[in-house]
Amino acid sequence: MSSTIRQGQVDLAELVARIRQEFPDLCFARASLNDTGEDHAVVLLDDRWVFRFPRTTEAAARGTSERRLLAVLNAASSVATPQYNHVARAGDFGGYRKIVGRELTEAAFAALSRVAQERVLREIGDFLRVLHSLPAKLVARPAGGANTEDAAWFADRYAERRKKLAEALGATLLRAADRFYEALPTAVASGRVAVTHRDFTEDHILLDPTEGRLAGVIDFTDAGLGDPAFDFTCLWAYGRWAPEHTAQSYGAGAENSDMLSRSLWWFTRYRIDQVWWSVSGTREYDVVAIRRELEGLFDTTGI
Repeated sequence: MSSTIRQGQVDLAELVARIRQEFPDLCFARASLNDTGEDHAVVLLDDRWVFRFPRTTEAAARGTSERRLLAVLNAASSVATPQYNHVARAGDFGGYRKIVGRELTEAAFAALSRVAQERVLREIGDFLRVLHSLPAKLVARPAGGANTEDAAWFADRYAERRKKLAEALGATLLRAADRFYEALPTAVASGRVAVTHRDFTEDHILLDPTEGRLAGVIDFTDAGLGDPAFDFTCLWAYGRWAPEHTAQSYGAGAENSDMLSRSLWWFTRYRIDQVWWSVSGTREYDVVAIRRELEGLFDTTGI
């Protein structure tokens, strides 16, 4: 890939020129850059079109799989997802009409009425049920691609980050985190496999601010086969009741109770990652609040 795709070194004018060259009939007046994504540089046109440029050859290969998945998902689900109306001839970048909505952050969810909260969670449950039922062949991943849903992979990554996390977590939480990652592979072990989003976080779940409903779901770059529990991970951020309520529309049963238990372990891992992102300067979170929450999460998981 061109060096201009590297994060922090993107030449917006060059990307806009590539769009105009590939799609001369696409009319727009303004272009802006979103350079925060790890896998893609994103160009917004008139705040109506979203064009994603992969930063690596691996991300480009996953883009082909993503578009294949979305073509089927769009027909199966009533929830809006990206529809790539424009794909470059080489298949290395593409664009879709922007889905209007705002990120379903913890604050945005908390501001909803209880009725609206329950409705959004039901809609998420319905969406995940459809996604998880799609044919496995839709998300075949490139050979050698990292399985970022593997507990051992996360444990190894924690070991690499442990020294820098130590100061932020403190001695007591650090020891608990050590025990947590030692137990994680066994705690999340499961024979269930489905097509999963794999990055189902608040910034990829869009809320219709006027109707208090689910507006859409974006960024399927990491979609792949895995435990459905992984897609329930960040629902715990909306409250301890939220994943269970979502599971009611997803499909109740003993196996889903086990799924929620595994997702709580994945959520604890996510909170630790947020601490890392804060101390490494990648993103900004309230580390003090997360530390307090981790104390309770470690107790709940028996660490």
